[in-house]
Amino acid sequence: MSDHSASESPATVGRSPAPLVMTKRRPIPRKGHTKSRGGCSICKRRKVKCDEVLPQCGPCGRLDLECEYQPQKCRDRTETSTSLTRPLRTTPATFDIDDMNFFRHFMFEAYPPLPIDGFSVWQNVSRLSHKYDFLLHSMLALGASHLDLISPSGYKKAALKHRVIAIKSLNGHLSKPNLSVQEAEAAFGAMLNLTFQAAQIADGLVDFLTMIRGCFLIGIHTLPNIEMSLFSTIARTTYIKRVQELVHDVSTDQQLNGIIAREFYQSTVQLSPLCKSVPELRFLERMQRIASLAVTDLSESIRELSFFYEGLVELTSEEFATFIDPDSHVSRLVIMHMLVLDFVISRKTLIKGGTDGDKFQRYSKAFDSNKGMFGFWIDQMVEELPPEYRKYAMWPVNFVRGLDFSFELGHEVWRPFLLSIGKTTLPAERGTVLVIG
Repeated sequence: MSDHSASESPATVGRSPAPLVMTKRRPIPRKGHTKSRGGCSICKRRKVKCDEVLPQCGPCGRLDLECEYQPQKCRDRTETSTSLTRPLRTTPATFDIDDMNFFRHFMFEAYPPLPIDGFSVWQNVSRLSHKYDFLLHSMLALGASHLDLISPSGYKKAALKHRVIAIKSLNGHLSKPNLSVQEAEAAFGAMLNLTFQAAQIADGLVDFLTMIRGCFLIGIHTLPNIEMSLFSTIARTTYIKRVQELVHDVSTDQQLNGIIAREFYQSTVQLSPLCKSVPELRFLERMQRIASLAVTDLSESIRELSFFYEGLVELTSEEFATFIDPDSHVSRLVIMHMLVLDFVISRKTLIKGGTDGDKFQRYSKAFDSNKGMFGFWIDQMVEELPPEYRKYAMWPVNFVRGLDFSFELGHEVWRPFLLSIGKTTLPAERGTVLVIG
């Protein structure tokens, strides 16, 4: 029976019968894994294999069932997932000699002008850069942009590279819930760097306004107790007090200030009938108030200035998008006047005296370049305006074109609508007036 059975088996068809040899059967090897006990409760009850995907496994997803995991399992998987998404450096980042130069330039000359007297603040913030890539790349980006602007050096490509890396990394960082104080400080510092870098890029106007809005949002949502942070001196109360002290110590030409403020105010009045949207009306009204106070009540004017750009956060996303749209011609005119007003708050204020005089002398040239870029943006916007709108831009255009930008230490003082060397050509109803401070 056994011989017959063997001869009919597929293995021996067409062959001569062979004696059957009994061998010990080898055990079937087990699969290369142990049985998982971490599947969801639904798959266990249905006795089907669970792929253990969170938050809903594949089988439950296909059948539209409510997937449930044991609490311990959820916690373990969540912790594992979190640890895997945490950025890990398997190899150190590679930086070249140019990057070292960008870093040095940022530390001593190109750091943002906020907070006021912020040299020591940015020295402390920079110590976080070894932990947060986005902060480091934002510092390198700003240093490269400023170097390229003050001395043609071909660093635009490097500045853009670091900017893109910083923004991408920062976006990922901000997507994390419940940032620690240090994480929020690093994010806020990076945002300030990227904002002021945008002010040094030829096509950076929209980025500049967008990132100012972002700075306020980060400050509100991730760093609510800014008074207790590395940026404590940027808090409004401290900021206003410090500026008022600086203004009190500076001898200003009140006649010059008065002429400039009145001319600026009249330019905004001429623009008023064209303004229809919420942002246009809101910013125009605030600029008129600041200009009026610039001569009569300087302290109150400074206080109003501290609230000015916060108006960007008060806009809805739709209102903001319309306001920065290049085809919104009236908004462009309002923005031109905003940039002229910003000549005040964009200045770097110097500390006089003390043993660190030489140190401050080294970085006294830092942010005059911003004012030059604001002038470039204004000229650029005027060229893009339809002819019928250009007359409303004449005052800001003539004002900026009449400015001389000085890198001299003695010219760095603080006063409303400051002229770098006290000299500009202003438009007036009866021709052009040359004002010398």
